[in-house]
Amino acid sequence: MQYEIVVADPAKNITLFVLNQVENRAEAARLLLEAPDLGAEQVGFVIPPQRPQGLWRLEMMGGEFCGNAARSFGLFVARTLGCSGLVDIPIGISGMPDPLTVKVNVEAETAEIAIPKPVAQDTLMLTLAPDLPNLRLPVYCFAGITHVIAPGISPGNQGKALFYTIKAQVQRRLAIPQALGVLFYDREEHLMTPAVYVYATDSLVFESSCGSGSAAFGAWQHETLWEGEGFCQVIQPGGIIDVRVRKHQGTIQAISIGGPVYLREGLVIDGLG
Repeated sequence: MQYEIVVADPAKNITLFVLNQVENRAEAARLLLEAPDLGAEQVGFVIPPQRPQGLWRLEMMGGEFCGNAARSFGLFVARTLGCSGLVDIPIGISGMPDPLTVKVNVEAETAEIAIPKPVAQDTLMLTLAPDLPNLRLPVYCFAGITHVIAPGISPGNQGKALFYTIKAQVQRRLAIPQALGVLFYDREEHLMTPAVYVYATDSLVFESSCGSGSAAFGAWQHETLWEGEGFCQVIQPGGIIDVRVRKHQGTIQAISIGGPVYLREGLVIDGLG
């Protein structure tokens, strides 16, 4: 089967948009993720509007929500519609019950999206070994994905084992979401390394960057902000994502993520099944 795809690059979190209709999405996602020349970290399936001026929709491979994919998709839709300059693009995306708006600068190739604020916040007491003290890890639950922040823990060579240790302890305490992220944070390097597991496809990827993970990290960075707007740049292996957090009386009112997005269109992948 041939797959018509667009390659989106938001801070190296390479995302494939599949344009043609696919019956077995899980199999298609697996095959595309394994294609060595693409270097993809996630796959989404494009649903064109059913009527003129209708809503474009992106279904991620496991039904999860992804902020980087959402903002990249907004730029793709703007280009497809022939837009120019600064434009607001409404889109639908899996993991979210309502449409989201992407603020796109078509010529500058940037896209910013407001991430729905966390629906819950918690703390995970992590036990790495019986002879070590417990670690308190902040947890931010969004619709479609839950993120655990692991400050002071570097993934190193044991990153995969560390992830599954945290995942097991999360599952004993919290409802299982569509996707789970662990955000390893090296305090000395100021580097956040996101690892994301998608339950529907049983896939774990140490991503180059993560949009919703950046939102969670920005919320944590501004935990003590009582009033007004805070801004931070989240440094990740693939680049930087800008995060804005607006709070009122210590409560998050809005979070947005933004930055450059690069699209490569018109690709046809053949011979994968």
